[in-house]
Amino acid sequence: MLRERIIRQYGTGCRIRQVRRTPRFRSALFVVDLVEGARVTRILGAIGEDGVLTEQSGMDLLHPERLVFLYERLMLVALALVERPRAALLLGLGGGAMLRHLAAYLPDCAVTVVERDAAVIDLARRFFHVTQPIVEADAQEVAADARGRYDVILADLYDGRGMASFEPGFWKDCARALTPGGCLAANWAAFVDDRVARAEAQAIVDATGRSCFVGPRALSENVVQLAPLEAGIALDDVARRWRRFALGHRLPREDREALKRCTLTAAFPPAAPPA
Repeated sequence: MLRERIIRQYGTGCRIRQVRRTPRFRSALFVVDLVEGARVTRILGAIGEDGVLTEQSGMDLLHPERLVFLYERLMLVALALVERPRAALLLGLGGGAMLRHLAAYLPDCAVTVVERDAAVIDLARRFFHVTQPIVEADAQEVAADARGRYDVILADLYDGRGMASFEPGFWKDCARALTPGGCLAANWAAFVDDRVARAEAQAIVDATGRSCFVGPRALSENVVQLAPLEAGIALDDVARRWRRFALGHRLPREDREALKRCTLTAAFPPAAPPA
């Protein structure tokens, strides 16, 4: 049944590498290769109990160090909003896309990755070229014990049923884990009509004092929230700093142009009223 669901999503030409049920991730995880001409994209995905399929991570097998999804490039903007990103904390491993990207383009930045699900770590090691040490722990516990340790925190905390639940004070712990002038970025895969996500986004503002949102022009897909601790960063500064950062680190063109087709806003529009 699970393999049939994957083939229905990606077509008979896909190559299923692994399907594994994992109670902790609250779904079945799968690895599948999609062939488009000479390009092969490997996807780490999940199928929930309701049959909904979500993509957790992607990797271009010809260029494993490149980012596949736009939202990942938008999360990378957080590193441009700090003076020198020397230490980064990634909350959520997925297929290790951000870990590979930072190792290739910011080798001087020490990266700590936290992932609570052993099955995700195993799949990342077996299929996604992840060889670095991974901290198998709860993100909330790590953030609470990391006062002033990281210049950047990237939070991408989803499992098979959607956004993880956060304990009260989690985002304040993340803010305290940042160095002065640090930046927090959070991925909201479902945000437009998700009141829980919006409440968490407001908790980030309360913890850091400011934030902005960036996403595809219609703001209908993944939205990334950027929360720099530096008080003087205006919206115009974000694009300018990103250009300078991307050129300085010789990021790929798809990174450098990530903001061109996106909307950047200081306050997200109000949620739609209930039907």
